[in-house]
Amino acid sequence: TAPSVISQTVFFIVGGPGSGKRTQCEKIVAEFSFTHLSSGDLLRAEVASGSEKGKALDASAMKAGQLVTTETVLDLMKSAMLREKQTSKGYLIDG
Repeated sequence: TAPSVISQTVFFIVGGPGSGKRTQCEKIVAEFSFTHLSSGDLLRAEVASGSEKGKALDASAMKAGQLVTTETVLDLMKSAMLREKQTSKGYLIDG
């Protein structure tokens, strides 16, 4: 099968804790219909889903307050982007 391709615009939203990233993303989503993806939200949703990956995350790094591997975060981000690619006009990524 052909590889999945995401051709929409991607913006990375950066700033310190409490700097207003989520607030600004909400405004951009409302104005431009972009999809907001937060790595923290995706990780928490995966754990809450009860999937095998979620169970592994909950039992390991996240529970101990450690960072999750970049590979894991990118995998979750890619999956979320591919789920939304038919309807999204672009992506806002924070976290």
